[in-house]
Amino acid sequence: MKISLSWLKEYIPVTHTVEEIANKVSLTGIESSPVKLGQGLDKLVVGHITSIKPHPDSDHLNVCMVDVGEDEDIQIVCGAPNVANGQYVIVARHGAHLPEGKRIKHGKIRGIESNGMICGLDEIGVPEKYVPEAFQNGIYLFPEAEKPGADALVLLGLTDEMVDLDITPNRADTLGMNGAAWEIGATYNEKPDIKSAELDESKVNGSVDITAEVDDEKLVPDFLLRELKNITVGESPLWMQRRLWNQNIQPVNNVIDSANYVMIEYGQPIQAYDLDKLQESNVVVRNAKSGEKFTLEDKEEKVLSHNDLIVASGSQILGLAGVAGGIDARVTADTKNILLESAVFDGASVRKSAQRHDLRGDASNRYEKGVDNGKVSEALVRAVQLVEQTGNVGSISKEIVGNKTEAKPTVIKGSISHINHLMGLELSSDEIMDIFDRLGFEAKQDGDNVTVTIPTRRYDMSIEADLVEEVIRIYGYENLKGTLPSGMETSGGYSPKREFGNKLRNTLLGQGLDEVINFALLSKAEVKDFNIKETDLTKLLHPMTEDHEYLRTSLVPGLINNVAYNQARNNNDIAIFEQARVFDRPKGEDRPNEVEYISGAVSGNIANDSWNTTSKEVDFYDVKGIVEELLSFTNAKAHFEYVATDQITNLHPGQSALITADGQRVGYIGKLHPSYQKEHNVNDAFVFELNVDELFDLNKRKVQSQAAPKYPSVSRDLAILVGKEVESGQIVNDIFNNGGKYLIDANIFDLYQGSHVKPGHKSLGYHLVFQNPNDTLTDETVEQAFDVIKESLVQKFNVEIR
Repeated sequence: MKISLSWLKEYIPVTHTVEEIANKVSLTGIESSPVKLGQGLDKLVVGHITSIKPHPDSDHLNVCMVDVGEDEDIQIVCGAPNVANGQYVIVARHGAHLPEGKRIKHGKIRGIESNGMICGLDEIGVPEKYVPEAFQNGIYLFPEAEKPGADALVLLGLTDEMVDLDITPNRADTLGMNGAAWEIGATYNEKPDIKSAELDESKVNGSVDITAEVDDEKLVPDFLLRELKNITVGESPLWMQRRLWNQNIQPVNNVIDSANYVMIEYGQPIQAYDLDKLQESNVVVRNAKSGEKFTLEDKEEKVLSHNDLIVASGSQILGLAGVAGGIDARVTADTKNILLESAVFDGASVRKSAQRHDLRGDASNRYEKGVDNGKVSEALVRAVQLVEQTGNVGSISKEIVGNKTEAKPTVIKGSISHINHLMGLELSSDEIMDIFDRLGFEAKQDGDNVTVTIPTRRYDMSIEADLVEEVIRIYGYENLKGTLPSGMETSGGYSPKREFGNKLRNTLLGQGLDEVINFALLSKAEVKDFNIKETDLTKLLHPMTEDHEYLRTSLVPGLINNVAYNQARNNNDIAIFEQARVFDRPKGEDRPNEVEYISGAVSGNIANDSWNTTSKEVDFYDVKGIVEELLSFTNAKAHFEYVATDQITNLHPGQSALITADGQRVGYIGKLHPSYQKEHNVNDAFVFELNVDELFDLNKRKVQSQAAPKYPSVSRDLAILVGKEVESGQIVNDIFNNGGKYLIDANIFDLYQGSHVKPGHKSLGYHLVFQNPNDTLTDETVEQAFDVIKESLVQKFNVEIR
C-alpha cells in the first residue's frame, strides 16, 4: 500500500520527510520504504492549443500553436490522433528531461520547426496500463481548463512523495488511507481528522427496485446495496484520477473511479453494476454451479467451480464475489442507473477463487487479509457521495440489505503491571493509557487493571499479548535498553544422533557423491514404488497438485526423478544421495512416524577416460563398496550381511540384496529393474537405502589403538569347485567360523565359470591371511587351521578342493 503524503496531510499534520516517516514506521514493525515520483523530470507545463493546421508534408502530423504562459505562443509539430484545437495538454519545453534519459530539443520535423513536445501520460512516467483508455494511443487532455504554463507534474500528482508499506497479513487495516492515517498518526502522536461520509438526504427515498439475498451467511457476513438513478457517467476529476494512477489503478469513469477511490480510502472494495442491465429484480450471492461460464470485463471467459462464490441476477452472473466484475452489467458511458455493492466475503473462499482463475488483484487482496465490517455501510455511503460529487444523481435509494452482521468491537482486559512485566519496562499507567489513546483505542483503568475496547478496524487484536505488542511498538523498540542474559549458560552442540547423521553425510560427500534435497510429497504411484515395509500411505487433505499429495515412504523415488532429469539433459554420470525423513505409518495408526533415512543413486561411469585409465561403467560392486565404506563409519558392533533378494519388485532380481545387521534388516541395495527404468526414462542405475535410526541404535564398538604387528603374517590360497547356487558370502562366513583366532582376513580373488568346469559349478579362489600379534606363526599351526577350513567346506557345501 502506497501512502501519499499529500493525501495524508488531509488527515494529520505532516512535517517530516518521506524518508523519516518510512524509517519511523519501519521501527514500529511495518516495513516501509520511501517512494518519490517524477524524479529527473522537469520543464513539463500546461499548454493550451490555440490553433492547429495540417503539416504540409505529412498526412498524419499537425502543426499546433500552443500557449504555454509566455508572451508568444510556441509552435509544436504533433502526430497524436486525438490532438485538436482548444485542448489543454502536457507540453515538454525545450530542454525538458523525460524518463529513460530522453531530452527534448528545438528541431525540425519534415522541414517544419517544432519547439517542444505534446505528451501522453506514458511518455512522462505513468505506466501505459494505468493511463485512461481514451488516452492510451494519444496525448493526455486535462479534463478542465488549467492555467497555461502551470507545472504539469504538480497537477498530475507526479511530484508526490509516498511511503510504501509492506504490510504483514494481520495488518490489513493499513490497506486503506484511513487506517494508515491512524497508524502513522499514532507513531507521531497525532490523531487523524477523518470526516464521516454524508448523503444529500433530499435525494434519498425509501423505494427500491432491487431485492438482495445471501445463500450462505457464513461466507457473506455483510452484503449491502444502494440504487442511484438518473446519473451522469463521465470523466473523473483530475484530483481523483491522479490519486488512482499513483496507486496503480487505471481511471475509467466517475462511477468506477469512485468505487476504486473508496477502496483506497477505506480499504473496502466497492462494486458497481448497471441497474438496467440486470436480468431480474433480485440480486443473490450464491455458489456457482460447476461448469457455469463467466465473462470478465476484458471478454475473457472463465469456467466456474461449485466452490466459487458469485453475485448473480437470475442466471446472469454479475461478478465473481470479491474478485472481479463481469461484462454483462458493466457501467459504461451510456449507463443511467447504477447499483453499488459493499460487502464482506469469506477471505479463504475469495483467495481460492482468485488463485483458481488467476485473478488476484486489489479487491481480492483486501478480502483475503480481511476488511473492517464496521465500515461496510459507511464505505457504501462514501461511494454514493463521490458519485454524486463527480456526476449528477437524481435519486438515491435506502440501504438494501442482503445480510448484515453487527460489528462488535473487541474488549481486552489486562493489567498495567503485567504489561510492564512482559515488556521488561517500567512505564507509568499514564504513558500506557496515552499510547492506547493515540491508537484510537478506548481504555478504562481501575487501579492496576485496564479494559481496552478495540475498534473494528483492528480485528487482528484479541488477547492481552496484543496490547503488549501495541504498547511496545508505539513506545519504540529502539528505546529498549540492552541487558545481558542472566543465569546458567547452555553449551551448544549437536545431539549424538545429529552428529551420527552428519558423519554419514560427510562419508558420502568424501566418496564423491553430491547431496540433493527433494520434496517430501509424491504422487500415489511414486509413493508405492519403494514402500518396502508396506506401511499405510499418508495423504494430504488439500494437496496443491496430484504430483504432491502423499508423504513419501522412501527417498529413492525422488532420487530417480533427479537421475531422469539429469540424463534427459545429457548429464549421464550421476552420483547423488539424500539424507532426510520418510513417513512410516503402521497399519491402523492415524499419524505416521518420521524416520531418518539415507539413500543414494549412482548411474553412468564411475571412472572416465584419461591418459592412464579407461572409462568404467558403475556396477553392483562399486555401489556395494560405497555402502560398505558408509557402514564402516557407523562403528557398529554388528555383523553386516548382504542377502540376495527378489522381493523388491522395482529392483533387478539378480542384482539386489537386503542389508542386515546381526540378522536385522537395515536397508537394501540393487540395480533398478529394466521395466522400471524404461517406465521412468532412465538408463542403468543403482540405488541403496539405509535406516539411519536403526543404524544409530546398534551397539558401538570400543575403538582402541594398537601397535603395528611385530611378527609377519602367513598367507594361504584356497581354490575350490562349488555349485553355482552357493554364494561367496556363505563361503567367507564359514572360513571365518572355522579359521581359528589367527585368521585375520579372507577375500575372493578369482571366479571362473566355463570350459574345464563341471556344468552347474563355478571355481572360486580365496586368499587367506593368518597372523599372531604375540609370536611367530608356525606352518604347523597354519596348516591345522587350513585343514579345518577345508574339511568344513567339503562337509557343508560339498566343494572340491583344487
